[in-house]
Amino acid sequence: MTIKAPVLIVEDSPAVTMLLKSFLDKLDYTDIHSCDNGFSAVKLFKKLVKENTPPIVLLDYMLPDMDCKSVLTQMLDTKPDARVILETATEKEDEGIKELIRLGVYQYMEKPIRFETLKNIFETLEKEDFFFQKENDQLQMLENAEEEVKTKVIDRVDFILKSSKQVSLNLIEQLIGFSDETIRLHLNQLEKEGKIINLGEKREIACYKCNSVKTTQIFSCPSCKSQHFRLGKLLEHYNCGNVSEERTYENDRCPSCNKELQALGVDYRILPDHYVCNNCSEVFSELSSEYLCLKCENKFTIDEVRWQTSCNYKLATI
Repeated sequence: MTIKAPVLIVEDSPAVTMLLKSFLDKLDYTDIHSCDNGFSAVKLFKKLVKENTPPIVLLDYMLPDMDCKSVLTQMLDTKPDARVILETATEKEDEGIKELIRLGVYQYMEKPIRFETLKNIFETLEKEDFFFQKENDQLQMLENAEEEVKTKVIDRVDFILKSSKQVSLNLIEQLIGFSDETIRLHLNQLEKEGKIINLGEKREIACYKCNSVKTTQIFSCPSCKSQHFRLGKLLEHYNCGNVSEERTYENDRCPSCNKELQALGVDYRILPDHYVCNNCSEVFSELSSEYLCLKCENKFTIDEVRWQTSCNYKLATI
């Protein structure tokens, strides 16, 4: 029997946290932790990873103290293959949600939460844990059971294809752990049978040290390099030149000169989509970024990127 992983609920609503705990308890998850803010969540996540008990994370999109991207970035920095399930009422087509999914969110779950959806996600996680644990053990028998291993490799290729919207040949080979003609022959056969579609060549960012395309982008403050930041709306008061977050203008008065704001566009303007560093309080419109290799954990900049190109595939719609 597979031991169920710990769960970390990051949610500022006590009521939602209580409901999630109660439902997970029914699914036989006993090691459940909870935090109501991003800072304590990252701290507890690092502690659990250090204790070799990495949790499945249920992460609320809106937190009181930290931007969701900052929390996700720090968790992936700590454990590159962390499984983070995003909870949000924001639509999946929103650019902010798309960016988080590209960064490495394992699953997206709409609010209000449907427990049937949550159950399906956790059942999939359990199947993956069982599948890869079993497959890793069996793949060690390469030298003594060549035909059996080929079957296992094909099964694993099929599993990867079913678990991905799109996946490149490079990534398939790296997920399996080696490059083999069996993989290419099987993909060609699936394509001939119309079970998968070849989308053409895909150019992917790869680590310059190990050539792995399993990478993620890490964002930080361009001034102090802290990953603790939040998204804030800024107001610029023309009269005195003060620029600060909207929340600092209490009762519509400038925190610098104490004059009351009158009309938008006349004596003040809004500067949307700026980031504020929780560490140094610096304000900036663009985040500093670098890439993290999920295989060798090497960090590198866009100038150091090594590009890899291979065929890209997706399952054919029935």
